[in-house]
Amino acid sequence: MSVSSLSAAEQFIDDAISSHQSHQATTTNDGGDLNNIVENKLQVLKELKELYAQKLWHQLTESLELTVANQSLFPSPDDGELLVNLYKIFVNDFEERLNALRLARVAVHVSSRCKNREEAIEFLTSAMEKIKTTRQTSFEEAVVYVRLHIALLYLHGGDESKAKTEVAKDAKQDLAQWKAPDPSVSAAYHYLAAQLYKHNRDFANFYGSGILYMAYVDATALGDEVATELAVDLALAALLGEGVYNFAEFLAHPISKYISKENGSEFGWLLDMVQVFNDGDLNAYDLLCERYAEQLNAQPALVAHERKLREKITILAFLRIVFELPAEKREIDLADIAVRTKLTVDGVEYLLMKTLSAGLIRGEIDEVSSKVVVTWAMPRILLKPQIRELADRLDQWIAKVSSTTASLQSELMITAK
Repeated sequence: MSVSSLSAAEQFIDDAISSHQSHQATTTNDGGDLNNIVENKLQVLKELKELYAQKLWHQLTESLELTVANQSLFPSPDDGELLVNLYKIFVNDFEERLNALRLARVAVHVSSRCKNREEAIEFLTSAMEKIKTTRQTSFEEAVVYVRLHIALLYLHGGDESKAKTEVAKDAKQDLAQWKAPDPSVSAAYHYLAAQLYKHNRDFANFYGSGILYMAYVDATALGDEVATELAVDLALAALLGEGVYNFAEFLAHPISKYISKENGSEFGWLLDMVQVFNDGDLNAYDLLCERYAEQLNAQPALVAHERKLREKITILAFLRIVFELPAEKREIDLADIAVRTKLTVDGVEYLLMKTLSAGLIRGEIDEVSSKVVVTWAMPRILLKPQIRELADRLDQWIAKVSSTTASLQSELMITAK
């Protein structure tokens, strides 16, 4: 085939291969990582060329996704320009043959290698407009996916208004209307929502959106650094979030392991703190505050909300008292609550009003007898230790029932005689 008969895509990929072969010739004697990187690039480029020549569009799409997502394969700034041109010239030649959503994911990966944020926004906007013209199956999801990433770029650039405008373009309504939106689109929406809440220091909503985001992604795919940062943010949000009293969703999720002592994390103290809140263990909380005073003081948000943290752990300590009692015997002396929560009786009354107003329990305070009668408590997600505790209580109940049954049978036999 003569050079003149090559398509723009074929010419681009041939030039890229030739350039890397020349580079390989100059680095052959150097050995080491650089030569390995060049060799790996050549293999990928040759594979793309072969798949394109054979018109194996599905396999080509898969290879493209893996290629542009592999940062270690194209580590230098010049590689970023190569990937952008790979999309603009090579992919442009056959993009209408590709699945729209997968094409969108390729575009988003490539945009991360643009020289600056403005160039990335321009690149994604152009890609999004082209995707709109394809009118393929899933093109609407693809458009929303790209739009959400454009919004994220605006947010990272400090332009919250434009980010919110992008989100306001019915992204949430679209997701609600689609019967089964692709997980990557749902993940992009919840991630952007979480970042907006984080930007505004809205801890509770950040925690909710962050947990939803993690429902759609594999923590291991995020990389250790990103996963650790997210785990720290979620842990802090769980502690600081107004109205957040259920920590099991975070503790049970693999993301929490990234800040565990078992993994050698410097944030093991933070996971311990979340665990103590989940347990409603006020004594353990006081001990941790002493043990980890240096780490706690290094977190401005925790220092600023110290009083609220004390109030939350006290509420959780009261809820622990409630859950320890059988549902039919939840009549508790205020004096007993005062001892367990380290409060005065007046403080207990305020605690109960706070717990009732938060919708965590239902019941009434009997001021005459100085008791509280709890008729309902907010269900909680149980972790393995709590399930074991519940199983032990169930075993005790079964033993009592068996004992009572045996006693009744004995009495009936005596009566029958």
